[in-house]
Amino acid sequence: MDNKQIIGLLVHNHPGVLLRVTSLISRRGFNIDSLTVSPAGIEGYSRMTIRINGDDNQVDQFISQMMKIVDVKKAEVLPEDASVASELILIKISTAEHDNNDILAVTSKYHASLVNLGNHSMTFRASGTPTEIDTLVSEVKEFGILEMARTGIAALENGDKLLANVE
Repeated sequence: MDNKQIIGLLVHNHPGVLLRVTSLISRRGFNIDSLTVSPAGIEGYSRMTIRINGDDNQVDQFISQMMKIVDVKKAEVLPEDASVASELILIKISTAEHDNNDILAVTSKYHASLVNLGNHSMTFRASGTPTEIDTLVSEVKEFGILEMARTGIAALENGDKLLANVE
């Protein structure tokens, strides 16, 4: 069963933290679907947003293992229905065997912007929830995806709750 869950980590901004986190993920056999790291907005801390495949027990184990790393201050699930999550994709689609208008009709459903037009390809930029981006990718496969690059997920919980509360 494909059960992708988003995890937010608040970590000390020290050299080697990313390596320690990814090494633990690798040793424990977790599969990373997405990983982003950025400043947390708090001096000395970074925020990692990780999407992994796993059921509730695996995710609980993942969080427990993360909290054993000294530089991890906080780790928690960011439920998709209780969070704002977004990611960016650049996707180059073949125009060799399809009408450009057909491609534009599909991509416009996802508010994708045409950013480059080649002789045999169209490159689009789109942003949205991970589910929306996954659906866009699956719908344009029929045209032929030549290349794509995804940024990874950025996610924050809805409302006033903060992962970045270090007290």
